[in-house]
Amino acid sequence: MDSGAIKAAAAATTATYQSFADATRSVLDLLVRLVPDATLYLAHLDRQHAVHRIVDVRSGGALGLHSNQATALQDSLDLPMAEDRAPRLCNDVAGHPVYGAVAMRERLGARAYLAVPLELSDGARVGSLAAVSTREGRFRTDDEQLFTLLARVLAHELERESNQRDVRRMEDSLRDHARGMGALGRVVRDLAVGEDARRAVCRAACEMAGAPVAFLLEPSGREFVSTAMHGVDMPAVTIQPRAEAAGRAFTARETYFVADARNHPALAAPLVTATGARSALFEPVLRDGQVCGVLILVWQLAIAAVPEGAAGMLRLLAGQAAVAIEHAGLRARMATLNLTDPLTGVSSRRVFEEELPRELARARRGDHPVSIAFLDLDHLAGFNLLRGRREGDRLIKEAGALWRGELREVDTLARIGGATFAVILPNCGLADAVDVLDRVRSRTPRNQTASAGVARWDGEEPAELLRARAEEALRTAKQSGRDVTVAAE
Repeated sequence: MDSGAIKAAAAATTATYQSFADATRSVLDLLVRLVPDATLYLAHLDRQHAVHRIVDVRSGGALGLHSNQATALQDSLDLPMAEDRAPRLCNDVAGHPVYGAVAMRERLGARAYLAVPLELSDGARVGSLAAVSTREGRFRTDDEQLFTLLARVLAHELERESNQRDVRRMEDSLRDHARGMGALGRVVRDLAVGEDARRAVCRAACEMAGAPVAFLLEPSGREFVSTAMHGVDMPAVTIQPRAEAAGRAFTARETYFVADARNHPALAAPLVTATGARSALFEPVLRDGQVCGVLILVWQLAIAAVPEGAAGMLRLLAGQAAVAIEHAGLRARMATLNLTDPLTGVSSRRVFEEELPRELARARRGDHPVSIAFLDLDHLAGFNLLRGRREGDRLIKEAGALWRGELREVDTLARIGGATFAVILPNCGLADAVDVLDRVRSRTPRNQTASAGVARWDGEEPAELLRARAEEALRTAKQSGRDVTVAAE
């Protein structure tokens, strides 16, 4: 890529977008300038419905492409690319054994093709950023690198927007369920304040139905595994649904009652023995019409039917169980997000605080050196005063990206707060660490400077003392005039 393209792409990675749609428009508009004379589009690969849908397009009129245009997924050029069955860059589409047979190629008259997948953090490839041309040999490897960088920007924005939507949906769901629940008020309160409300759901189920034991099971592959229980202390329960037994609750979304559980195929003999089960109820937990869990109640005295009034209450409770399951999943996702600093994308303070003791333990076992450093932008307050807080945040974000690029994969760069970052340098002595920090500081953007304090672990001191020495070295660097790296004594 030429310098202009590099600057434009870098600006796209640091830009703030109002929405994923805004990011898409900005990226495609940028590509119109950087990759002229080509049709550019972003597509959604809907595998569930086997549909390829154009989300947005530039210069699509000549080839008959337009926004919201849908075709069969197997007829698209993007599916072989997304499944790695064909290269991302092909300058002779008609002659390629895979692309040459694709219906979309024939319809468009495409002779050159370039696309990269939109890949989420879990590995799912949900879309494609693509370009087609009627001219053979149109695209270069530099173009592929540009598309790859911009596709990461779009994937990040898509995932960020999805996470925000999930959080809003969770908050709305909690508020909706909290209103007018009456008898379920205590359960709702537990949902609102508890770290994990699934055990509270099991406890409430026992209270509502007069059952001594309850389990909440969630899908795990082809089986359902208990994630919470009440009234019994035992290893996790695993059930493989059978259509002729409790499979109705798992697959057909129907409540299933077992009057005599002692020899019933819905409950395995070890479970009956461990719980003293004589009767049981399987209540499906639905989310968006799909089974996301099953609530199982066990009675140790045989009953002919579910107690009067309990059935309706349990269905309401199943709705709360769906919220609890979603909440638990959301908390797990949020815990993952907490590992990354939201502004810069580097590791968070939490990662640094957890990783430092582990790295010192590894250094002790392997008898190798380890150094840490604290790195801080100089005169940020003055920069903010002249340019504004928003530009200051952009400076911090750009600095984090550039500094990260100067470190090894094994090194840890974490934002501690404000404009201060911490660095862990495994297998690195003090002199080498100073050289590394000098190199890192030299990459500070926008003609700004940074100061650093470095300390090498002495092999015995606790992590807190090592941190204190590095922080003191940073203070010395600041007091000595800034734009310098100071090594701790």
